[in-house]
Amino acid sequence: MTDAGIWNIWPVTIAVLVALGLFWAFWRVWPTPLGRASQWVERHRGGLKSKRTVAGGIEWHDLEGGCGEPLVLLHGFNGDAHHFARAARHLKGHFRIIAPDLPGFGETASAVAISHRIEDIAQRLLDWLDDQQIDTFYLGGNSMGGYIATAMAQIAPERVRALWLLAPGGVRSAPLSPVLQEVSEDRHNPLVVRNHDDFVRLLDYCFVHRPWMPTPLLRMLGERAAKTCQQSLHIFDAMLNDSPALETLAEGLQTPALIVWGQNDQVLDVAGGAIISALMPNAELMIMPNIGHLPMLEAPKASAEAWLAFAEQTARQTHKTAETP
Repeated sequence: MTDAGIWNIWPVTIAVLVALGLFWAFWRVWPTPLGRASQWVERHRGGLKSKRTVAGGIEWHDLEGGCGEPLVLLHGFNGDAHHFARAARHLKGHFRIIAPDLPGFGETASAVAISHRIEDIAQRLLDWLDDQQIDTFYLGGNSMGGYIATAMAQIAPERVRALWLLAPGGVRSAPLSPVLQEVSEDRHNPLVVRNHDDFVRLLDYCFVHRPWMPTPLLRMLGERAAKTCQQSLHIFDAMLNDSPALETLAEGLQTPALIVWGQNDQVLDVAGGAIISALMPNAELMIMPNIGHLPMLEAPKASAEAWLAFAEQTARQTHKTAETP
């Protein structure tokens, strides 16, 4: 090869090395751009778009999409609205999906300190829905989100058509799960993330078969959770010590409810499902085998189909009752 040929190769080689270096930097060192791109893909596949509003002193961020009657979906502790993006692929043709980031999580932020008692957050959500001119709606929630959803139905039962509770939190009479056992023994709370390793460990607690997640998204979410570690501790304390038990909120609640629990849940013991369903006259309990704490992520199609069947059954019964003289 001539000297001229060698010199012609160098620019290409340098360009390839620079591109590889930038890719490595985005993949491992600065994951946010690729992490956000991954979230955009999930939103797009679920037919959801990002929306921002200001109400009650809170800058709300939520995901919306689909068509039909409103279905409000609430994520759990240390999660965000994207937890429902995969299930949304199967729901968007049947419901108008509204999935907010709850205060203190995701991209929803408050300019002032607010109470994180479950009933107070429930009231704030009802006020926010008023601001969005959404009167009656179906309502679902996972873990902390299910806890809040039950409080919303207890505060305003006339507004909630039916509940979809996925391993709801706050069941005080259930046996301690492996995660809550660590909390009770004053060891590190696995739900409060301090670093990347904590986040990966939390994911292992949440799933039996962990869904694939791109490394940049994994790192971005871990870094975000670590930055809000102290705030998360405050929210967890308000939920655990300042809020009523889910048993109190659920007892006698007439709202039709589908309660879904993963049989292998390590975050909240599966026995909580039977406890809550026994307190709610119009509840059905579904235990999903070989599934962990986040059924809508680990088994999105099966979870969505179970809810669609239940919602259709509820709508038929409501219509039949309305026609009865």
